[in-house]
Amino acid sequence: MRWLFLFLTLVSVSDCSAQFAPSANTISITGDADVKVVPDRVTVTLGVETRTKDLASATSQTDGAVRQVIAVAHRLGVDPGDVQTDFIRVDLSYNSNSPTLIDFYTASKAIQVVLKDTSKFEPLLKESLEAGANQIYDVEFSTSELRKYRDEARALAVKAAIEKAQDLAKAGGFTVGAKPLSVTAYSYGGGSSYRLCCGPYYYGFQNQASQNVVQNVSSGSSDSSSKSVALGKINVTASVTMTFQIQ
Repeated sequence: MRWLFLFLTLVSVSDCSAQFAPSANTISITGDADVKVVPDRVTVTLGVETRTKDLASATSQTDGAVRQVIAVAHRLGVDPGDVQTDFIRVDLSYNSNSPTLIDFYTASKAIQVVLKDTSKFEPLLKESLEAGANQIYDVEFSTSELRKYRDEARALAVKAAIEKAQDLAKAGGFTVGAKPLSVTAYSYGGGSSYRLCCGPYYYGFQNQASQNVVQNVSSGSSDSSSKSVALGKINVTASVTMTFQIQ
């Protein structure tokens, strides 16, 4: 009886394992989609750096220039909530002939401006530089409808994966199930950043494979015939991997 019980137990375990064993007759396909969108947001990070032999003078000059840059943003109609400043930073430079003697101080401060009207990008840069900003740390173009375009790119990637699976099955002389066994999706993009000039510090402001499908989406006019700045288009990309049963 003991051997019979052990035999029945082993049979039961084997049957249970077989029920959960994954099928080898499957195929995984990845579809990619790229949606190109005209940006409608620009985030500009500017900086003011003042170098003098007097610490108080360096900080006061920097703060004064920052106030002027903020005033420029306000004159252009930028919402106060879309303007942010970093805390002031001071760097000490010592005399090469006397390591304990301070040669000069450098006071630095960053200003980040979010433009919801891209036509104000050029005036902001020009007038800010005239007001006292002497550094352009970063410029980022983005879209305010990122979720919408990511959903659109994901749907196109799903379609691409299904079509690729069907084409592969046709070429290989087999068929695949109408519904996938599993789906994995990944989306990215929606912004394009350009570091025009690198400052000595990192400013921690909080911002918000081959392609099968490419779609262009217009978001306002991209005509730059009368401007010196062309916004171009940014990419919103999705990748979807689907596993199908081979039949």
